[in-house]
Amino acid sequence: MKGPWKSSFILVAATLALACQTQEPATEQGSETSPAVDAETVRESIRAKDQAFADAMVAGEVEPLVLQYTSDAVLLPPNSPKLEGSQAIRETLTEWFQQGPITSMSLNSEEITVAAAGDYAYSVGTFTMSGTAPDGSEWSDEGKYVAVWQNVEGDWKMAADIWNSNAPPPGMAAEEAGMESEEAAP
Repeated sequence: MKGPWKSSFILVAATLALACQTQEPATEQGSETSPAVDAETVRESIRAKDQAFADAMVAGEVEPLVLQYTSDAVLLPPNSPKLEGSQAIRETLTEWFQQGPITSMSLNSEEITVAAAGDYAYSVGTFTMSGTAPDGSEWSDEGKYVAVWQNVEGDWKMAADIWNSNAPPPGMAAEEAGMESEEAAP
């Protein structure tokens, strides 16, 4: 073989040889092609972030909450439009806090799965919270959430966050919502 075909043939052969090499599958602890990830350390970090989030909600502090999210984060709150980015999150949290204080909150990330590459994780959990409504009445809620976490220069931040209540929508009885009466929130 002579001319341009020879170098093209060598390039194709080399590409095929590399593509056919077997690689170890990625695991939660990492692989040969990615840095080792200490999944338990990531889980501890996310649980600490959960506690900091709950504390900031009870304190009514907007900025620490905004900093828990990536700058382009997506929030999918119940009964509300999708929110995108730090400014939309900041404005919405400010409005929520003006409606009345949250007096207690707990987050329990029951499952935290960490990507093998260590760049993303997601948590699935439950929440409880209570507060004071604009009319002065007390309220409480419990529900579930999914949060997608992104490793941003060593700091875990939420890139996507969705949550919803276990209670049926306002005006709908638990039976109409497909819930057993024991499952309905008080």
